[in-house]
Amino acid sequence: MDLLLYTPFLAKGAFITCIVWLIAGFLSIMIGTIMGIISCRHFARKSLTAMVRAYTFIAKGIPAYVQILIAYFVIPSMLGINIPGFITAVLALAFCSSGYVTEIIRAGINTVPRGQWDASFVLGYSLRATLARIILPQTFANILPSLLGELEQLLKSTSLLATIGITELTRSGMNIISRELNPIPIYLTIAGIYLIFSAVLQSITIYLEKRAHGYRR
Repeated sequence: MDLLLYTPFLAKGAFITCIVWLIAGFLSIMIGTIMGIISCRHFARKSLTAMVRAYTFIAKGIPAYVQILIAYFVIPSMLGINIPGFITAVLALAFCSSGYVTEIIRAGINTVPRGQWDASFVLGYSLRATLARIILPQTFANILPSLLGELEQLLKSTSLLATIGITELTRSGMNIISRELNPIPIYLTIAGIYLIFSAVLQSITIYLEKRAHGYRR
């Protein structure tokens, strides 16, 4: 098999994988940050905390694969609408990951001493300014390894989208195998590409951890 012949197909699949991952990761962090804030001990309200706990229980309790199938087959059927597969894929992955991100960010916020909140308010900072300038920078510096680890797991979870026909990296490889009937070189190539993705993420993690260490000092 001439792998060079199929390089464009694998490259396109890798590109789609990256796009899905970036959008889903952004949504996951946004949702997780909001829910982490409203459920931390400094803002805890019974109704909001119960809502966030229910959300994270569902997001973490149902396997990502099952969530993707529900989002792709069940929800459109129940609502009587047609949702594009790409949007379904992004939202399903974002929902699943945001449950873990919520817990990570909530725990990170809770590690910031109460005195820093009080000092910020004494100095005249508003709640929004306190979060943006004092609390969240420290939170993200503390949770950086865990957060990037979850994003790396999210990247690997994009391979599950092959089951609903999204032509990401794994699905692109499966399409090639169905034509060539020679899975070994294709699967090894796909594994190598995912290893490259992981190496890049680990390099970014090391760099950001050094920056965060400088910030904490």
